[in-house]
Amino acid sequence: MLLLTLIVIKSILIYGNPMNEISPSLSTILFRGGFALPDLKVYYEACNLIWIRDWIQLKNKKILNLEGFDLCLGWHAYLWKERVPKEKNFGNNFFRSALIKTWDKYRKRMYNKTPRWFSPLEASQRRLLGWEEWPCYEKIIKKSGKNYELKSLQEIKTIYKNMTWLQYYQFKTDKDLGFMEKDNLWDKILFSERKTITKIYKVLLEWNTETELIKNSMSKWARCVGRPILLEEWESCWNRKLKYTYSYNLKENWMKMLYRWHFTPKKLGKINKTANTKCWKCGEEEGSFYHMWWNCQRAKEYWKKIHESAQLIVGVKFQKLPEIYLLNIFKLPPGSNEEKILTFLSTAARIVYARYWKQDKIPTTEEWLVKILEIKNMDKLTFLIAKQQGRPRKETDWRQLEKYLKSKKIN
Repeated sequence: MLLLTLIVIKSILIYGNPMNEISPSLSTILFRGGFALPDLKVYYEACNLIWIRDWIQLKNKKILNLEGFDLCLGWHAYLWKERVPKEKNFGNNFFRSALIKTWDKYRKRMYNKTPRWFSPLEASQRRLLGWEEWPCYEKIIKKSGKNYELKSLQEIKTIYKNMTWLQYYQFKTDKDLGFMEKDNLWDKILFSERKTITKIYKVLLEWNTETELIKNSMSKWARCVGRPILLEEWESCWNRKLKYTYSYNLKENWMKMLYRWHFTPKKLGKINKTANTKCWKCGEEEGSFYHMWWNCQRAKEYWKKIHESAQLIVGVKFQKLPEIYLLNIFKLPPGSNEEKILTFLSTAARIVYARYWKQDKIPTTEEWLVKILEIKNMDKLTFLIAKQQGRPRKETDWRQLEKYLKSKKIN
């Protein structure tokens, strides 16, 4: 592996990247319309991340001691701590400086919250303690409601015998940033043993062939929903769901949500420093985009009612997740009637909610149902137009909605 990485580095330094002149569309994988030509620069970065994997796992002691013989802090300090003092020795090493540049390039997109493999003790006391096994957040935190908290010292000592109260009180749970969930995408990739370079290369290639605007939107939404949103999930919205309707009203709403178009108190506060940045609905917390749409107590009341009704209409039980109702991203069979209906239900909920954007009120369920009936008529019209144009499509089955309306005695 080391030899392979050295060969790639040498080819980059001496010959440059021969693929730089190739259009990104030629490098993309076949099912996305490209020719799957290899991108040497991206492959070089994938090899770098394989090397950095040893810094994350802390398993290969001999290699790590050899690579970091002149470092004062632990490897995790350089990988995650924002305000770590820059050691001259770290950057003086040719290989370390090249590797950390690749890591810094992708780190925030790989982990939008504190990774569970991070070990605060290794980061600060690697040389002082010299333990064989370091306590990472994966083993010392537990979930309590929506937040994470430290396990007790007694619980941790069953795993790490050397742990004392002095080391225990050095652990902190980052309540603002939070922690990544278990089995997230990058933990699965970096801790896998087979075809790891291939897996990393595919993800990096997708990221490097996206447009910058989409990258920014994806990163912001990933931070909000608490997990990385894969390119395939975005493509399902654009390649399939945009074709569900001819209505520009619905498509406009989808695009506004993707690009986070709506003005918020927080955004207006950046323009006018004297403006009140509190949420227009609750008036308590800062009115960020995600707070206004999802985290506000008034918004939670609204989405709870929508979620209960949506499950009855679709006839499927599912979790109340922000990506379902704000981005139309959910795990239902592609192209199924349920997927199409849920897309329309969530779109109607957003359109009605936006009517009360700068008010402290929230819409009623009746207003949402009226909007759904309008969308039902638009969908019928889309079906007839497509049939007339010689592009027939499967007609949407609205019988579940009609049953629900009868039970509510709404015509």
